[in-house]
Amino acid sequence: MEKIYNPQSGKHRRNGLNYLVESSEIKQFHDLGYLILNDVLTEEEMQTLDPWFEHFIMGNEKEKMAKDFCDMSQPYGTPFEEFQLINAMLPSFYRKEFVDNILQQISQNIANQLYQNGKAAIDYEQFLAKKPSKEKAEFAIHQDLGYWPKTKNTWTATFSLAMNDADVLNGCLYLIPGSNKEPELRTHKPKDYNNQTEDGSVNRDDSHTLVIELLPDDKVVYLPVKRGSLTIHDERIVHGSGGNQSKDWRKTYIIAYRDVNTIAEERAIGFTHSHNDSVDWKEIIG
Repeated sequence: MEKIYNPQSGKHRRNGLNYLVESSEIKQFHDLGYLILNDVLTEEEMQTLDPWFEHFIMGNEKEKMAKDFCDMSQPYGTPFEEFQLINAMLPSFYRKEFVDNILQQISQNIANQLYQNGKAAIDYEQFLAKKPSKEKAEFAIHQDLGYWPKTKNTWTATFSLAMNDADVLNGCLYLIPGSNKEPELRTHKPKDYNNQTEDGSVNRDDSHTLVIELLPDDKVVYLPVKRGSLTIHDERIVHGSGGNQSKDWRKTYIIAYRDVNTIAEERAIGFTHSHNDSVDWKEIIG
């Protein structure tokens, strides 16, 4: 097991709402599919996000959110008290007061540095929380692009903000560096649930979760980060996260950026990244 850090980054990179990304880091993101940036938000800025995180993760909007408030490790319909990996999709959609929060502002600056061939915008966001001592609160290993419609431009930068320290014990992100360069996506299958149709396509009415299998030569690395720090990964890298074996929560705020034309292409077919979307998955995923 290898742990990856980026000790060169830190609060000295911040200047107002800007955070400098080095040219070597931009190259790493494109070549290996991921990046770590330390101390992106200050403690004072983190404290502006904490109440919103608690608001959504405790289910205060769950009635209106429907499937957008779910357990990503279990089927839809799992009782709230049995949740292990709590997922709250699209918080800014459900509470407009959350729009233009501090991470949205700073991550936009970083996304602009990573993406220089078009215009990047927020495609979706979500809060994730792994309950304490829940070894099965796993985020199944996958590639993000396996979940999404086919679009002309697939470029994505997904930002994961550590709301508290993330490490191997509580289920930090792990991935396969360079797997983003594989010519084809790996085969994604439903995770354990009865949601595979007779023709082999995925029925998203039971569960949103897909999984791929690791290959014998895959080299897994773990990305532990401190509160206020970020991991960033692209749409093709193979990644996941383990369960929470600690006695504390593991908390994450995710924002994904894509090309503005890609976002328009998604919305034109009714795809918003909401689990409540009414789309023909067989047609758009294949």
